[in-house]
Amino acid sequence: KLQFLYFIGGVRFTMQSDLSMTSRRHVFGMKADVKDNIHYIDDQTVAYPVGKTFVVYNQATNTQKFMMGQERAEGLSAMAITPNKKYIAVATCGDSPSIEIFDTTTRKRRKSLNLQDLGSREFVCLSFSSDCRHLVTQGGAPEWNLVFWTWDRLKSLAMLSTAPDREGSKIDKGHITCVTSNPADPYHICVSGNGVFRFYRFADGQLKPAPGGMGKRDPQNILCHRWLKDSDRIVASTESGDLLLVENCEFKCILPLSPSDGLSIDVLVAYSKGFICGGDMGLISVYEHSDEKELYRKVKTVKIDPKRDSDVTTDCDPVIQSFSLNQAEDHLAISTCNGVGSCFGQLYVLNIASDATKPEALQPEYLLSPFHTAPITGIDTCIRKPLVATCSKDHTIRIWNYVEHTLEIVKTFPVEAVSIAMHPSGLHILVGFADKLKFMNLYGDDMKEFKSFNMRSVPECKFSHGGQYFAVVHGQVIQLYSTYTCEQIAPLRGPTGKIRCLCWLPPDDTRLLSAGHDGAVYDWNVKEGRKEGDHVMKAVQYTSVASNGSHPSGLLWAVGNDRKLREMEMGGLGIVNEWEVGDYPLLSLAYAPNHKLLLAGAEDGSIKVISTPVQNGMHQAETTVAHSAPISKICVTFDESVLFSVGEDGCLWMFDIKEKDGRGPSKREVTYAEEILISKADLEEKNTAIGDLKQKVDELKIEMDYLARKRDIKHEEKIKEMQDQFKEDSEKQWSKFEALLSLKQEQELAFTDIRKETGEKHRKEIAKLESDYQSKIQGAEELKTKLTKTFGEQKQSFEEQVTSADTLLDKTRKELNENFQEALNVEKESCDALRNNERDLIKEHREIRAQLEKDTDDEIEEIKERYEKRLGTERDHFLQLKGENGIMRKKFTTLQKEIADKNEEITQLMDALQMLGHKISRIELDIENLKAEIKERDETIGDKEKRIYDLKKKNQELEKFKFVLDFKIRELKSQIEPRQDEIAAAKQKIKDMDKDLERYHQNNLSLYATIEELKKRIEQQQKEIHKLANQLKDSETYKNRVRTDLSELVQKIQEPKQLSQAVAQLYRKHVKRSVSKAPAVDEGLHTEYNRQKEFLSRTVESLKKKSIKDNDGHKGDANRIMNENVQLIKEINDLRKEIRSIKAAASTDKGSSKSAIGNLLHANVAEQTVRELEMQQVEIDRLKKKIAEAEEHLDQRRPSSRDLPSLNSTEQIDSTA
Repeated sequence: KLQFLYFIGGVRFTMQSDLSMTSRRHVFGMKADVKDNIHYIDDQTVAYPVGKTFVVYNQATNTQKFMMGQERAEGLSAMAITPNKKYIAVATCGDSPSIEIFDTTTRKRRKSLNLQDLGSREFVCLSFSSDCRHLVTQGGAPEWNLVFWTWDRLKSLAMLSTAPDREGSKIDKGHITCVTSNPADPYHICVSGNGVFRFYRFADGQLKPAPGGMGKRDPQNILCHRWLKDSDRIVASTESGDLLLVENCEFKCILPLSPSDGLSIDVLVAYSKGFICGGDMGLISVYEHSDEKELYRKVKTVKIDPKRDSDVTTDCDPVIQSFSLNQAEDHLAISTCNGVGSCFGQLYVLNIASDATKPEALQPEYLLSPFHTAPITGIDTCIRKPLVATCSKDHTIRIWNYVEHTLEIVKTFPVEAVSIAMHPSGLHILVGFADKLKFMNLYGDDMKEFKSFNMRSVPECKFSHGGQYFAVVHGQVIQLYSTYTCEQIAPLRGPTGKIRCLCWLPPDDTRLLSAGHDGAVYDWNVKEGRKEGDHVMKAVQYTSVASNGSHPSGLLWAVGNDRKLREMEMGGLGIVNEWEVGDYPLLSLAYAPNHKLLLAGAEDGSIKVISTPVQNGMHQAETTVAHSAPISKICVTFDESVLFSVGEDGCLWMFDIKEKDGRGPSKREVTYAEEILISKADLEEKNTAIGDLKQKVDELKIEMDYLARKRDIKHEEKIKEMQDQFKEDSEKQWSKFEALLSLKQEQELAFTDIRKETGEKHRKEIAKLESDYQSKIQGAEELKTKLTKTFGEQKQSFEEQVTSADTLLDKTRKELNENFQEALNVEKESCDALRNNERDLIKEHREIRAQLEKDTDDEIEEIKERYEKRLGTERDHFLQLKGENGIMRKKFTTLQKEIADKNEEITQLMDALQMLGHKISRIELDIENLKAEIKERDETIGDKEKRIYDLKKKNQELEKFKFVLDFKIRELKSQIEPRQDEIAAAKQKIKDMDKDLERYHQNNLSLYATIEELKKRIEQQQKEIHKLANQLKDSETYKNRVRTDLSELVQKIQEPKQLSQAVAQLYRKHVKRSVSKAPAVDEGLHTEYNRQKEFLSRTVESLKKKSIKDNDGHKGDANRIMNENVQLIKEINDLRKEIRSIKAAASTDKGSSKSAIGNLLHANVAEQTVRELEMQQVEIDRLKKKIAEAEEHLDQRRPSSRDLPSLNSTEQIDSTA
């Protein structure tokens, strides 16, 4: 795993390469305690938090994409999305809380906002401004700092504490619950909470309190508020169910239609028509704007019922946690939680545009599938199907499909499930409940108990890899059972503490590993039921063990509460290596032998992936952040392509396991089985349902044929009506056409006269206009030449005057200069002569010079003014002439334009005249075509009138034939009615015969019972007889033996000594105990025996006679039923012949509706009669077969003479007795 570190603006970023060995695939679950935890990105995509990440889910493709915050963050606390849906912000909590901002299009992180002096471990709520440039964040306890950001520049503009009472706000975790930005003013902010409703404004680089609030109203716990669209109103919700309306930042009123029922309203969302609110008890209310007194009226109310669509049962109603509307505002995404502060919840989608009059349309649907609502305690997967099973503290067991990402089965039990195991076939599961262990079968959509074992709180159970065994931990003993017989094989005893983990060793499942809280790891021999090896460390409580499977050269790994990973050898369970695992201990292990990967779930909710052989310990481990709580269990699929993990946050995570180089997921071909289990009752029910549906289809076919014929008759009648209507319309149209034709001819004549008059008038007007405009143009040209001539003369004279004025001015200047020079010279001479009077002369000279300058200046100014006035008059005259010239030019151009317009009008009139000529020619052609068409239609109408006349004649003949057929039908009905009465009587007879058969069946059953009882008694008597015969045989042999011994003793009668010895020996041989006098045989025994024997023989004879008599009676009934059946079949055949003749007679009249309906009804009655008789025949055959089987069974069960003891044997027994 490669990591690249870089710094932007002092912020540290980490970029990882895509060489990870696992990748997130799918997750079932959510983190419900995040503020505003669901958002629509587009109409098909929804974002919500799961664990320490947040998911972007596509409803159309059922796929998920994941976005990660900081790896070291403790979790997520709040979310927000920009109004344009382009960026989403996620707040992480921990020692250094941050806000991660992601691009919803590229799914990449754009910015990361951090604030060192926030004074809290979390952000409780976020809100983007309407211009999407600013972000408002509210920190949590104890400081409760409100921060205003320019997020694209990673800059916090201002910060202010919203908790004046710091001590009280430290205790109150819900002091601030909602922060929003004004849609019309991004610098205006509203903050609400417990007793808080304030406004702030960002100005001069600071957040300052703004006017507004609740006024003198008593403080309330405000849970949420929202700015309404296109208005300056705010709706706020309270803990008591009140909806407060704030207008222009001042409290206005409590909405008249607010619930105010004591149930809290936790969530609000505004939309174009009004707003939607939701809260406790899963209630959602939709309000729309109204012009009446109530301001907003309630249009819909929906209650989320989690029990409606699934088998899930909950103890409490859900609480609405968050809302989000899509862009079309027709679907509402909803997140719920089990209670205030709970991290378990569900996701729903509600169609708010549906019809409010249909209750089923107002029920929300699950966004994905129903999740677990409590910590998950167990997980297991199978081989032959893509299924994974989980059990939870919410008393449910769920079966998930990890290929299609769906929930297959969910079932709730009254007792909590502690552990679960899944058979490799995917057809059975083993569940350890708190009261017993249950072996259950998985059907298509249900799971049913097959066998139960009296074991309480089984912490661990496991099927072997082959599925032939399963191991169960019961107390401190491991019980081994056979899967197919459910019989115990052997108990494995030895551990002294709780066993936490079991691990079967492949490939032959002859070895089993166990680890527990007593610090012991045991290696068990399953076949011999004994311990092969052990490893004990009493200071450690082991939680999980895994092995690479090979023995004895293989390795196993074990983890416990001491935060160490131990590697042991399989031969003697000796420790080879051990490594520290960090701050959080590992809780569960799994091994993927083909990839040589050791997978572990940690207490911080992360997944560790370690390549084997382990060399550097946890330094070479790859960490993947997933859960927000400790991981309970992990497991790997048989093909090692998917890793599953479950935790105490109620989430089921799925990860793809990649190759070691990280280039893609594992590609191992696996073919999954498609068969499922089904119970016999369900199969029979489905077969009966299929049969009923087939029968309904047949009935519907008959009904449809009848309706089709009826429809054809209606269509024929309608066609006839339409033909008549067409004839009338054609006549009306023809008369209308003649009127229009005459009107057209009149209009043509009038139009020719008007055209001639207008043409002559236009020609005269055009000629007059041409002559007028020619004269005007000539006059204008003459005036133009005259004006140009006068303008040239005036211009020349003005230029001459200007040149003469300039020459005169130059001459006067020269003269004045010469005079000034002469006077200056005289003055110089006088100055030289009269220097004594210099001051006076200078003064006099200055005065004279000033006077001269003044005079000359005045003269020059007068001349200048005179000539300037003259120049201005000349300029005005020139401008006047120039304006007149421009006016003449404009008049000339306008005249030219008018001439061009008139020419265009003339051309247009000529074109229109030509078009009218073409149009007249086309209309004449149309008239000729219409005349030809009218002629053809007249011919067709004549043909149709002839056809109608012929049809009327034929219809009269058919009416006569119809009358005859109706008479015949009435006669046939009178003949059929007695037959129907006979059929009903036959049905009644068959019912009576069924009752007789049932009675005979009951009698046979009672006879069978008595015969069985008699046979048992005969068997007991035979056993006693055989016992007595054996006793007699033993006494006879003993008697013969004594006789032989006595005969041998008689041979020694001549020798007394030998005789005495022989008698003593004979005594020792035959006398074993004290001899008592044998009792005399009771004579009553013989008499009782003979009496019982005679009674039994009489009973058997009577039963034989009764059975023969019953058989004769059954045969007579069967023959009688058969004869009646033959007569009924003959009658049916006769009826069929009559029906065929009726059909043949009625088929000639196709146009008559009544006869066709009568035939169809009679045919239906006949077919129904035939069908009923056929069904009765089948029932009679079935009863005959049943009677024959009963007779055979009775013959087989009837006692024969072979079963009774022979008379000779009884006589022998009597003689011996």
